[in-house]
Amino acid sequence: MSTRKITYAGMMAALTIIFLIFASILPRANSIFYILCSVSIMIMVWLFGIKEGFLVYIASSLLGIFLIPNKLVAMVYILIFGLYPIIKALCEKGFPIYVEFFLKLLYYNLALIILYFMFKLIIKEIPHFKYGMLLTVISSEVIFILYDYLLTLILQKLKSLKIFGGTNHG
Repeated sequence: MSTRKITYAGMMAALTIIFLIFASILPRANSIFYILCSVSIMIMVWLFGIKEGFLVYIASSLLGIFLIPNKLVAMVYILIFGLYPIIKALCEKGFPIYVEFFLKLLYYNLALIILYFMFKLIIKEIPHFKYGMLLTVISSEVIFILYDYLLTLILQKLKSLKIFGGTNHG
């Protein structure tokens, strides 16, 4: 790994941890900080490739487990928001749009199922869903689709600004 890659990786991992700490202590704004965590990983994928983005994801996930006071925040990052930019980059490598969409939703639903059972294991009770499980899942999928679109818009804006000079791997 070059000095430039190591420097960017360290900065993106540090930013991710800072954003996760904010997500942990400011629960009403945690969605914004989760998205910023995703952008940090997405920048690494765009600048250097999927492998480097994955290494930053692993480093920030391990640091998050030890440094983030709210472990649920760390788990949501590890299962959804940290890994998703890498999944997104893999899904958008030549698949037809309907296959991309299916793979992304499949990933999200699998991550939701894992989170649900982890929550159930930790809390020892089934979470109550105000409007029912099905409506909660469907509405979260709609929000996930909007999140995916937002990440696409952010990446397009970063590319148009030409501030990073990425190699456009992702």
